[in-house]
Formats: sequence, C-alpha cells, structure tokens
Amino acid sequence: MGVVCAQEKTAPAGGGLAIGRQVLHQKQEDGPAIPAGYEYYSGELLYLSFRVTGFRAVKDVVDLRWQVVAVDPEGLLLTPPANGVVREELSVNDKDWLPKVQYTLPLPAQLPPGEYKLKIQVADENAKASADKEVAFRVGGRALPKLEKFSVLGLGFYRDDADRQPMEAAVYKVGQTLLAKFQLAGFQLGEKNRFEVSYGLAVLGASGKVLYAQENAAGDDGAPFYPRRLLNGALTLNLTEGVQAATYTLVVKARDKVGQTEAEARAEFQVVK
Repeated sequence: MGVVCAQEKTAPAGGGLAIGRQVLHQKQEDGPAIPAGYEYYSGELLYLSFRVTGFRAVKDVVDLRWQVVAVDPEGLLLTPPANGVVREELSVNDKDWLPKVQYTLPLPAQLPPGEYKLKIQVADENAKASADKEVAFRVGGRALPKLEKFSVLGLGFYRDDADRQPMEAAVYKVGQTLLAKFQLAGFQLGEKNRFEVSYGLAVLGASGKVLYAQENAAGDDGAPFYPRRLLNGALTLNLTEGVQAATYTLVVKARDKVGQTEAEARAEFQVVK
C-alpha cells in the first residue's frame, strides 16, 4: 500500500478564495451572534469571527494573511489596522478544515451614532489571490456636537461629583464646596489628532466686579488615535466663612491652545447662610 502526499490542493468549498461565515458575537468570543438591531456603544468590546474558503495548500501547508480595518461613518479609522497570519500544515483528517480568524476590537471613546464598517481582507500567499468582505455594525448613543467655533457647553452646578444632573436651583450654603461641570467642543486638532485646552474661572459680584479669579485652574491634552470631539471639565470653589450671602456669577474661561481661540460661559449661583 502506498501513501500519496498531496503537493497542492484547494479547500473543498471551491470557487476561489473567499471570506464567509462572518459573525459578530455578543459579549465574548464564540458567544451567540448579536441580535438584529443591536447597537454598540463607545468603550464596548466587539467580537468578530470569520472563516476562509477556497484557499490553496502547497505541500500540505496553508499560508494566509489577514487584515481587519474598522472605520466610522466618515471613513476615519477607529484603531490601527489589525493583521494576522494563518499558517497551518494539513493532515489527511483535515479535508473539511476551514481557517477561522477571531478578532476583538475595543471601541474608542466618543463614537458618534451611525453605521460603521469592518473591512476584511485575506491574501493567500500560495495562490497569489486575495478576497475582501465588509461587515456593518451600528453604534448608538447621542449625536456629538459639531461646532464651527470653540465653545463651552452645558455649564451647570452640582452638589456632588456623582450627581448626573445639575441642580435645579444653584443654591449653596456658606462653608460648602461649589462644583461646576461643563464640556468643551469645537476645539481644533493638530497633527495626529493632538488637542490641548486649558480653563479657569472668575466670580463676579452683582455689579459685575471680579471678586475672585483663577486663570489656569485645569486643562486637558492628548493625541489619541481616534479624534476626540468633546472634553469634560470641572471646577470647584470653596465657599469659606468670609463669603457674603448674595447672588454671584461664575465665568468659565477656556482656551484652545491648538486653534489659538478662547471661549467662555456664565451661570449664576446663590450663597445663603
């Protein structure tokens, strides 16, 4: 009895190199497929798997290269392209074997809602062939502001940092700590999505006179792969025993250091004994 060693063969699927059985799994690798209408959210993990058919084995060795590129509705990359290799030696028992690729994508922060795409490409080094496939997925959530100029948004007062909603009436007692939260949008991005902002505060009396000011209270900067469109800011002010019961105006002054522009927002608060 002789043993025949195949020098070159193709997977049973035939019809040339192809990508198939692509699945977006819910919550974990090899988990159930996401249900129809499923929406991802910023920071969530996306789990993808797919199979490759129609590949060629030379001397019983499979040699595939794959790449997955994730893009937002505007075509911007979410992360650097992911690349991998499938190189396997087949045996007689592997006649129905199909390569499987698993990929996990950590979704960046602050993704706008809409339809996103995973662009899959596989190259067969033995057959000198390639195949492409697109997998769409949806991201939900609130739309992010698109502003033509640098702005301070949503200035509000809070009792505690854990509070999700601002106070309906901004009233503090002497001795308490004022907490103001806001967001910055419309700032310009430099090379490699670099951003840099700073902000400070001023407190005005009823006549408009500046009673207290801190020009550079805090700031934020970075150069993330996926661009930031919105920044969260917060300021605190200790209302010491010397503060008079009255109505005051808090002025938040922010500066976009990349775009060389400034913005401000104002809101009234009251101090009582």
